[in-house]
Amino acid sequence: MERGLDQVGAAPGVGGSFVCDNRGDVIVSSDPAVLATVTMQTIGREVGRAFVALNAASRPAQRLDFVYDSWRLLAQDMGDAVFFVVCQPDADMAMVRMTVEVVIAGWRKDPAAQKRLQRHRTERAALVSRATLDQGSWSTWTVFASGG
Repeated sequence: MERGLDQVGAAPGVGGSFVCDNRGDVIVSSDPAVLATVTMQTIGREVGRAFVALNAASRPAQRLDFVYDSWRLLAQDMGDAVFFVVCQPDADMAMVRMTVEVVIAGWRKDPAAQKRLQRHRTERAALVSRATLDQGSWSTWTVFASGG
C-alpha cells in the first residue's frame, strides 16, 4: 500500500496522503506523514460522518473535496476505508483523482492490500452513535436521520 501512496505523492502539488478505516483510525500514511496522527484520525472520523450523513440524506457521495486558503483535501470513499490526499490549493485535481483511482484499483486486485484493509474493517455507521457523539451532535443527528 505504501507504493500506492508514493505514486500519489509523486503527483505535482501533492503533499502526502493517508488511508483511514471507517472508524477514522489511520491504516497507512505517506512517509513522512503529512499530518500528525491525531489530526489524520480526527479528519478520518469527521469525513466518515459526512459520508454517513450524505447517505442518510439520500445524497450519497464517493468523493469529497475540501478547499482551504492554503491547502486542499481530497477524500475518496473506498467502502471499507477512505483515501485522503493533502494538496496545495493549485494542484491539478483531475490528475490527483485519476492517480487515486488507479491506486485504489490496484489495491482491489492486490491480496496483501485487501488483507490489510480487511483487518481494519468496520461499519462506518458506528461513527454516528450516542456513544461517539456529544449530546448536541446526537440530538441534531437524530432529527436529521429521522428526516425531520
